[in-house]
Amino acid sequence: MILRIKKKLGGVMVPKNKWLTKLETISVLSAPKQIILPMNMHIGKPAKIVVSTGQKVKIGTLIGEKDGLISANIHSSVSGTVEKIEERTIGNSEVSVVIIKNDFQDTYEVPHLISENIVETIKNNGIVGMGGAGFPTDVKFLLKEHQQIETLIINAAECEPFVTADRRIIIEELNEFIEGIRLIQTSCSIKQCVIAIERSSEEAIQKLKEKIDDKHIKLAILPNHYPQGGEKIVIKAVLGRELPVGKLPIDLNTGIMNVSTVLATFHALKENRPLIDRVVTVSGTPIKHPQNLRVRIGTPIEHVIEACGGFIESPMKMINGGPMMGKVIQSLDEPVTKTTSLILGLTREEAKIPEEQNCIRCSECVNACPVNLQPISISNAYRAGDIEETNRLGVLNCIDCGACSYICPSKIDILGDIRAAKQRVLGSR
Repeated sequence: MILRIKKKLGGVMVPKNKWLTKLETISVLSAPKQIILPMNMHIGKPAKIVVSTGQKVKIGTLIGEKDGLISANIHSSVSGTVEKIEERTIGNSEVSVVIIKNDFQDTYEVPHLISENIVETIKNNGIVGMGGAGFPTDVKFLLKEHQQIETLIINAAECEPFVTADRRIIIEELNEFIEGIRLIQTSCSIKQCVIAIERSSEEAIQKLKEKIDDKHIKLAILPNHYPQGGEKIVIKAVLGRELPVGKLPIDLNTGIMNVSTVLATFHALKENRPLIDRVVTVSGTPIKHPQNLRVRIGTPIEHVIEACGGFIESPMKMINGGPMMGKVIQSLDEPVTKTTSLILGLTREEAKIPEEQNCIRCSECVNACPVNLQPISISNAYRAGDIEETNRLGVLNCIDCGACSYICPSKIDILGDIRAAKQRVLGSR
């Protein structure tokens, strides 16, 4: 069954720029000389380091242990020796990292027996949301007595510009992807699954149409609209229901996973395989050969760029993630993490930040907001120092999509103000 979603739910139209890599088949990147494993590759509490300097490890050896409910295990993606344990600045955060020197033997840790409990298997193998959020996947399946997942939404919208990793997984690893969905459905007694995908993913849609012959799996074709892949947005598009403020999808008897997470879960359930690699799109006009690569977690970004032929010209800015929601890469020795779907290079012209002008009260940011906030009012309240007012205006409901800043004709950094206000509100609690 195919559902066609026509209604636009706020947001903006942005140039997709997926032509650079949409036809690039997934290549396996060779392992680097060393990997760098930050202990905060997920939302929540950083993992607790359980190895020591000089210790021999294998592929799949537990390096960081889940520390609390909202946390996740981290495993080595190479065999070798723990070279250093230190604090590093990655992005804007100070984080503990474990650096492992590769012995290039690719010896594997002998896996424990696969648990029949899907939650335990997912938890043990360190599976997290790989679309950017990094929420520990096992927590999504920790259901209370009265709760039941009736609909599982597979978020294949991939609405951020440039990124094509998930659509290539659907095209090239379709059997494993569909089997992963069915394993999850069976394990959790889920009635139906809906694969939500943007209309622009023509080849992936065609592959899915040819493969899906199960009445329990439906295909929802979404408009090419940003931020169509936001959790609240895709739930409303598929179910026609709003996710209430402060609630989780399970409160609507719904689960949601992205394509890469489903594939990682498939390998965990079938092979007891930890999350040790992922598909990453490397794109942007400064990159000599943009492509899609399967990269081991912890690989320095410099190694990834070298595999793409290096730079045609020096980029003005490098971004981990999409241009709308991604984070600036401060150094090329930062690693690929579980949530790195895209490494993007921008030229000086592309990265240029226009000079900010006064607000002209056009309300374009209000019209563009997919969660019905008043972005400029929150920005003004923050700049006036009225943090209580930003809270009253619903700053914590912002999904950080950046549509407001993108559409603003005065080029006000509305998203920057909102993010700062959110930090202030949360810090005061």
